[in-house]
Amino acid sequence: MSTSTLSVGREPSGRSILGSLWRAARSVEYEGYLLIVLVLSVAVMSLTIGQSFWNSANLSSVLVDAAISTIPAIGMTLVIITAGIDVSIGALVGVVATVAGLGFQHGWPFLAVILVALAAGVAGGAVNGAVIAWGGVPPIIMTLGTLSLYRALAYQLLGGVWISSIPPVMTQLVVLDRIGPVPYSFVLAVVLVAVFSWVMRKRPVGRRIYAVGDNAEAARTAGLRVKLIKFAVYALLGGLTAIAALMTLGQSPLVQATTGHNFELTVIAAAVVGGTSIMGGEGRIVGGLLGALLVEVVEDGAILYNVSSFWQQIVLGAMIVVAVSIGVLRRRRARTAWGAQ
Repeated sequence: MSTSTLSVGREPSGRSILGSLWRAARSVEYEGYLLIVLVLSVAVMSLTIGQSFWNSANLSSVLVDAAISTIPAIGMTLVIITAGIDVSIGALVGVVATVAGLGFQHGWPFLAVILVALAAGVAGGAVNGAVIAWGGVPPIIMTLGTLSLYRALAYQLLGGVWISSIPPVMTQLVVLDRIGPVPYSFVLAVVLVAVFSWVMRKRPVGRRIYAVGDNAEAARTAGLRVKLIKFAVYALLGGLTAIAALMTLGQSPLVQATTGHNFELTVIAAAVVGGTSIMGGEGRIVGGLLGALLVEVVEDGAILYNVSSFWQQIVLGAMIVVAVSIGVLRRRRARTAWGAQ
């Protein structure tokens, strides 16, 4: 009997098993790894904190927080895919919340307040987009400028006082109304993620946004309206940020000078932890949802562990740095593999 015949029934060697596992691991999408990390984080919380983590009030709080981060993270993902960034959205949250609070305070109809607040958010994003697209100002410089401008505008509108006349219906819609154990706000976030994921994967506009971020000059040569696309994603981010601002009024029915403070860090973290490349041209909407959930679970765990806010900010910053570093390494590896073909 030949050697080749004898080898047919052999068990695979340890090296071949490890090789198979390595090939399988490399074939897993980034979101798959992120989901594993999220599940492991929840498992650690369950084992170390137990009932404090799993009680309905805490879980509802985590889901509402994740929804408030996820919705603008959709827009931030699109902006970063176009090789942009917007660090002004925390200040824009303060402006939109102040506008809505003043509307409620002056007795405006509920629908009118919502529409005006959404318009304010779109306008704030559109200002960024217009100057970046047609003025040629780098996104980080422009949005750092509007970060200060929008924060000053919120201070001016507040006039040094807090607004507390937020109708209970906001809390009812954002926090209390649920489908089973899941708040309506989180359901809205999931629906928006599904819609925008479909747009980015199946519609021509999605391919155009990726093309702009991958190579803006090539996209312009191909006939794409690069400036209009950049303007549109910033305006969209402003509108989604306005939705998040309105949801914060339901979560905490109070508008003050610090409303929205550092919110931009949470949203950027959700996007980049979700796999969006800070270099542009790469990212998925569903990653923003998973990133937001992971960020909120980690922050919730820090609170339950009685970790100071100082260390919470360090952990958030570290998550951003690690996620960006992983993205850069993945991009380099992909380019190396492409060059080797």
